[in-house]
Amino acid sequence: MNTLDQISIYPIKSCSGIQLESARVESRGFPLDRRWMLIEANGDFISQRNTPQLGQFQISVHDNHLHVQFSDKSPLKIQMELSKSTIRESRIWKDNVSGKEVSNVCDDWFSEILNRQVHLIHMDESVSRPLIKESLPQDRSFEVSFADGYPYLLTNQASLDDLNQRLTTHIPMDRFRSNLVVSGFEAFAEDDWKQISIGDVVFQVVKPCARCHVTTIDQKSGIQSKEPLKTLASYRKQDGKVMFGMNLIALTQGTVTHNDPVKVLN
Repeated sequence: MNTLDQISIYPIKSCSGIQLESARVESRGFPLDRRWMLIEANGDFISQRNTPQLGQFQISVHDNHLHVQFSDKSPLKIQMELSKSTIRESRIWKDNVSGKEVSNVCDDWFSEILNRQVHLIHMDESVSRPLIKESLPQDRSFEVSFADGYPYLLTNQASLDDLNQRLTTHIPMDRFRSNLVVSGFEAFAEDDWKQISIGDVVFQVVKPCARCHVTTIDQKSGIQSKEPLKTLASYRKQDGKVMFGMNLIALTQGTVTHNDPVKVLN
């Protein structure tokens, strides 16, 4: 049976993820997913590409707060509802994006660990980042969070199994930082999908996800190697980019739940 194996969110972009039993599907992504982001003093976004230790920031949700832990440092509590409304401009690749400043306390906490001045910004419902692509339906509007490009990222367990058969040391799925992990399909069956349903929710499969060296970072230790990107490049290259996983948008709303059936619609 083809099922949804895992649901994950990453509240602070590039930091650790949280696995869920169910989640509400919204236009810009799952609630809380990539709604916070660290930026440099000049506004550039920060990710594991230039700051591998971000993966060691452990995130959890308690009593309307995000709790952030790093090594033996005192944990940080972040209120989800902000009283401040100061907007700070930033950039994700070619997109100019806005976010609300969280607090000086948060900025100082992260800056001390990362050893440089950084700022934490938040995307609440009043902050919009339109998703405008020619490949999307043109009769409606779409949004995206602080994710690199699309609201949802799906990976296939069989595709990881195929990759691991080629590797000397197996890697877990967390290297690919997906929101949805499905099982029951053949390896890389997702390459041919155009539209799928998970439970009662319909998604459009927009494009393959081009992978970078973040996949080579062990999410628990922060240690970086050449794999799995080196092996993936030997058989998953397309237009000079290494592909693994698929970017999705939601065509309908609803709730997805662990073990929901997954159907290929076309």
